[in-house]
Amino acid sequence: MATIAPSEGSEYGYWYANRETLKADLSFKYAAYSAGVGNFGMNHLLITKDFGPKVRMAAILTDAPLDTEEKTDLPFINDACSECMKCIEVCPVDALTSEGVIHREKCAEYMFNVLGGLRCGLC
Repeated sequence: MATIAPSEGSEYGYWYANRETLKADLSFKYAAYSAGVGNFGMNHLLITKDFGPKVRMAAILTDAPLDTEEKTDLPFINDACSECMKCIEVCPVDALTSEGVIHREKCAEYMFNVLGGLRCGLC
């Protein structure tokens, strides 16, 4: 279970990603990569060993002293992704390229104008 803490001055009364860039102040994906949970695919999603890109993440931010473990050294880009390209082929708005570029504006426009703010989940 997760909840979103209200953020003073935010347009919606809670923390959210920018609708046009789909970027937020904190990247859960990069935090998970840094912790050794997985690495990135051509679709800019975190790829995990057990679940691939089909994961949802939540975080608790704290300044409490915590014990840490040595993270597994993973390459930044998942090895299988440079050959697969399925996410690029299935994207309904051609927002992904084989060079690893994502056209966030195409994705955001489709997500908000066609899907009512929901993610298509195809990539």
